[in-house]
Amino acid sequence: MLTPVMFTLTTRQRDILQLLLEANRPLGAGELAEQMQLTPRQVNYGLKGLKAWLAQRDVTLDITPGVGAELACSPAQGQALTQELTRDAHFQLVLSVEQRQQLLALILLVADEPFILYQLQQLAQVSRTTILKDLDAVEAWMVSCGLHLERRQNYGVWIKGPEKLLRQALAALLWGETLLGQPLTKMTHTQGLLFELGTDASLLPIVEQANETIRSWDTKRTFGQVAYAEDQLGGRFTDDAVLYLALALAVQTERVRSGKLIEIDEAGWAWLQASNVWPTAVQIARHLGRKIHGNWPTSEVAAIAMHILAAPRNERWPGDLEIDQAFTELIDELMGHTAVAYHLPGLEQDKTLRDGLVIHIIPACLRHRFGLWLPPSSPAMTLSEKYAFERNLAHTLAEVIRERTAVSLPESEVNNIALLLRAAYIREQPNRIQEVIVVCPSGMATAQLLVARLQTRFPRLGTLRVVSLRELNQHVTAKAELVITTVPLPDSTVENQSNVIQVHPLLLPEDIERITQWLA
Repeated sequence: MLTPVMFTLTTRQRDILQLLLEANRPLGAGELAEQMQLTPRQVNYGLKGLKAWLAQRDVTLDITPGVGAELACSPAQGQALTQELTRDAHFQLVLSVEQRQQLLALILLVADEPFILYQLQQLAQVSRTTILKDLDAVEAWMVSCGLHLERRQNYGVWIKGPEKLLRQALAALLWGETLLGQPLTKMTHTQGLLFELGTDASLLPIVEQANETIRSWDTKRTFGQVAYAEDQLGGRFTDDAVLYLALALAVQTERVRSGKLIEIDEAGWAWLQASNVWPTAVQIARHLGRKIHGNWPTSEVAAIAMHILAAPRNERWPGDLEIDQAFTELIDELMGHTAVAYHLPGLEQDKTLRDGLVIHIIPACLRHRFGLWLPPSSPAMTLSEKYAFERNLAHTLAEVIRERTAVSLPESEVNNIALLLRAAYIREQPNRIQEVIVVCPSGMATAQLLVARLQTRFPRLGTLRVVSLRELNQHVTAKAELVITTVPLPDSTVENQSNVIQVHPLLLPEDIERITQWLA
């Protein structure tokens, strides 16, 4: 008599089952994939094993194409399944290739001594061949971070490089900026650093070791130090900068505790000591040092000061332009260039634009000066093709910055400059459009109705002058800032068609949208 094969649930299958039990309705592979951040193919593969496991418990998993997966079980069976999932049962934790590679990168980055291949095999519970392939992927990412993965026969595997780059690689890995797939960790404002596999850490040695390492970084504590820096320096970081600074300080604290110190040349930290952030950095180092019962060396205080100065801000901070006279000269040059490009001299005195350039450009230049990696800024709104002038001007300003500072701004920052330029142009424009012509050959009644609707919808348009089609010529239209017409106008009557908007006599919603965009 054959012994029946006993199936073990993977943690992924366990989570699918939990969702099906809670839903009590059919769930499609796409819906499950979205909730679990998987692909539909991964979900379908998990459903096959789950179906066999449920069959051993006399529960049917109905999978209907186009409808989804649903449990066919009694309330008592459903309750029994829920109880089994909540018990301390043994589940199989199956990692994706990218997850395993991230975990390998993490334990190698924090290792005090080399790992031999057999140790890595035992930690990950995979073959030697698999570990070697994983190390190739990890090595490719390490090279992009300026580090080197050493592999020496009969000695082991370890990561070699300056402490500053090791810390930055750790922060990038924890932030999710790697070549190794979806991140296993994330930073939140309420809970600090979260590890996706933390609840299942005991199921696999490599996950358990990673979990212990991640728990040692006290990000909740370092949030308070970031807030202290804001309070002392009179400004606010961006939300993402707050998260990253808390993470960087937590990593730094643990590295200092382990005796792994950063090296900064004397000229570098001497310049920082003269800056207004130095006393704040000293106090933060003193507070974080209490946990390790010792004073932080000057180089570590300097590391804190560099991160504070280079972090993105929400507003201009007091003393920003006093950091370096070269920055004042650079911002003046950019403001003058902008005013000339727009033919609007008043733009050179636009304080809001100046402050916007300061808070985007100075931290970027300091990141380059200090050789610091920070996460790219969150995607912002991008101007459409209609605003090619602003986009081209932003790239021109970015080139001026590169020539003066050797800093090449990332595309996200160039886009932010384009947004600042457009906002400044809108502020400089007159509040009312002084000369607007309305062309409506349908008759006086239709023309009056259109004008009334335009005045109600767009008070900025000022006085609207109705002109008949036969009176229209380039001399008349040249005096107008905007021409609104119910019929197409020949080029012979209008020199600049970009200032012509054709609308329906009843002013439809799409007409309102076009006029709104033109006014913006």
